[in-house]
Amino acid sequence: MKYTDLKFANCLKMAVLTMVLIGAGALANDVRAQTARVFKIEVPFDFVIKHQTYEAGTYRIGRLSESNPDMLILKNAADKKSLILQTVRLSSGAPAAFSKLSFRRYGEMYFLDSIRASGETYESRLPTAKSDRRLGMSVELREIVSTTAK
Repeated sequence: MKYTDLKFANCLKMAVLTMVLIGAGALANDVRAQTARVFKIEVPFDFVIKHQTYEAGTYRIGRLSESNPDMLILKNAADKKSLILQTVRLSSGAPAAFSKLSFRRYGEMYFLDSIRASGETYESRLPTAKSDRRLGMSVELREIVSTTAK
């Protein structure tokens, strides 16, 4: 094979590879734009997730990726700390009119229980830790508190 033939073949391979990468990037951006269900919500009290206490404040909640809708990301707007949450989807019937977070209250402590984004037909429930169940059994009053996105 001649040197010019090899050079042309390499250029052709590079051109095809470049087109594939550009197409994949454009497709990924398009999918992300269509499926992003991020919402902001103001939580007026401190709350607990996975044995960690989070301060009252504004939080952004959304999916980590479309390929796994049960993985959510919760990000504090003030200090930019984020937490990845593994959830379980539970069917809730009709699409939600608004986004909301639901908490379980045990005494003066609030535990994040579930997340529901507007337009979704399901809620994302967080698994209950063993220590949370023990704490809940020792307290008679257990109420569900919801806060909604603005």
